[in-house]
Amino acid sequence: MVFSCKDFVLKKESKDDIIEEGLKKLNRNEVEQPPLFAACKYKAVEELEQCFQNTITKHIYNYLAKHTITVKEPINDTIWVPLLITNQGKIILEDFELPPSIKVHIPDLKDSLKKSIASLPEVKPAHTRSTPVNTLYKLPLVLHIE
Repeated sequence: MVFSCKDFVLKKESKDDIIEEGLKKLNRNEVEQPPLFAACKYKAVEELEQCFQNTITKHIYNYLAKHTITVKEPINDTIWVPLLITNQGKIILEDFELPPSIKVHIPDLKDSLKKSIASLPEVKPAHTRSTPVNTLYKLPLVLHIE
């Protein structure tokens, strides 16, 4: 049996090629560490995302509870609030449409949501491979007004 060296091909990869291939495999929709409020700092890893969502939800509800909302007929609806958390830790309320029934009865709801989001405490951005990344969350906001 005879072997030749020409059958052994060694592939030489550059550092840039390896990094580029790694970035292609990286799923940017998944984060290793969700955004983090100071209140959630000492929670277990599996509780961090839930703590983040609960902090925002409680903050919005507390903000809206301070304002009197009067309606002519009861409202029992859920809206999905899209929030962009930038890689610098800024929380931005993305544009979205309110259901027509809510738009008619609570025309200034979007403005109230913007103000409540602006008054949130400081947040550390989400991380993927130790790099801060932008993340988009859609949080459910249940409106039950009688």
